[in-house]
Amino acid sequence: MTEFLTSFLLTCVLAYFGKKTGFLDRPSSRKTHRKAVPPVGGIALFLTLLMFERDNPVFLYSTPMFVLGLFDDLFDLSYRLKLIVTGLVSLWFVVSASTGTFIFGLEVHPVFLLVWLVGMMNAFNVIDGLDGLLGGISVVSSFLIGEKSLAFSLLGFLPMNLPPAKVFLGNNGAFFVGAFLSMSTVKFFHGDVGFATLFLGLPFYEIVFSFLRRVISGRNPFSADELHTHHVFSRRMGKWHALIVLVAFSSFCNLLGLAEKFHVLFLFLFLCSVLFLSYSMFQSSDRNLDL
Repeated sequence: MTEFLTSFLLTCVLAYFGKKTGFLDRPSSRKTHRKAVPPVGGIALFLTLLMFERDNPVFLYSTPMFVLGLFDDLFDLSYRLKLIVTGLVSLWFVVSASTGTFIFGLEVHPVFLLVWLVGMMNAFNVIDGLDGLLGGISVVSSFLIGEKSLAFSLLGFLPMNLPPAKVFLGNNGAFFVGAFLSMSTVKFFHGDVGFATLFLGLPFYEIVFSFLRRVISGRNPFSADELHTHHVFSRRMGKWHALIVLVAFSSFCNLLGLAEKFHVLFLFLFLCSVLFLSYSMFQSSDRNLDL
């Protein structure tokens, strides 16, 4: 509970200074928000966890991702540089991990964990495009794997991030939370990236879907666009309805992962199919979208 109050107060204070100093995420052709918003939520989360979780090894591994995201907010770094840093941080974790790497109980080479971590850290940044979405799914996921400090810290930030958002996580927060939660999830499942994937089903679905969608349409798979699931759903359903649907989807994926049964993979694939079909229906009825 102390983490909640600390995070909330820090978010409010940093939002004030963000507006005063001009540290703002301003509207552009690549973004959906219509007014400048301070991207200081991640800084509040980082400082809160620095107070309460600094002895947690995962916090140490996640710190370079916070720094990377902060520089990205300030200087708009290239995706190549972000991939390199993400890869090095992931390699650091894999080399330091004391557990093996598994996929649904079958031991595999640690390179699978390396690739998975790089993808998942970026996946959280990808889904941070709808007010409250990344924070909402991360709160539920954190509680379920016992990361209560992260969960309460996110809860302190979330009231300022719900639609319409007064504060954004920023890339600093998206990368930091993505790293912290991805690594914590792998540890929780004792190195099994299969069950970890089911547990973090929404970020995994979105990054795979986005990558394939762009490749098929002949675009750079690392380019930004407004055709993500949360973008299309929010345009057709409104932000609040889209938020509720996607957080519910993510929470159900959490439960599938916690079951730690191989056969729930087929239920996950079915749910992903439903999500994709819904997206296709919404997208095809929106004449302003151009795939």
